[in-house]
Amino acid sequence: MIFKKFFLFFLLFLLSFPIFAEDNIDQWQDSEKTYFDLIQEGFAVKAYDITNVEIENNYILMLFVTVLQKNSMVYECQEYQTLDLNMQTLDMTVICRQLVQPYKKGLGT
Repeated sequence: MIFKKFFLFFLLFLLSFPIFAEDNIDQWQDSEKTYFDLIQEGFAVKAYDITNVEIENNYILMLFVTVLQKNSMVYECQEYQTLDLNMQTLDMTVICRQLVQPYKKGLGT
């Protein structure tokens, strides 16, 4: 009986410690490459997705995600476009990131 109580106490004691996950690691590293660069280097489109979100003042935010691969090298390109109701582009941002071993992000990255 005492062993059972001790075991239960010990188990609760161990479970009471906080568990910390590493929240400052990433596996996608920013790249200066563009869609054009990657296609010229022989990368092929492996996946593509579009998400539309209507935001305030009747603007539409469109997110395009493209995954490109060549052998074991993988890039993910994200394109963000803000459009008005006439489908005119008001703002556009494109960023391509390379899949790498997880690494710790530094300050300001």
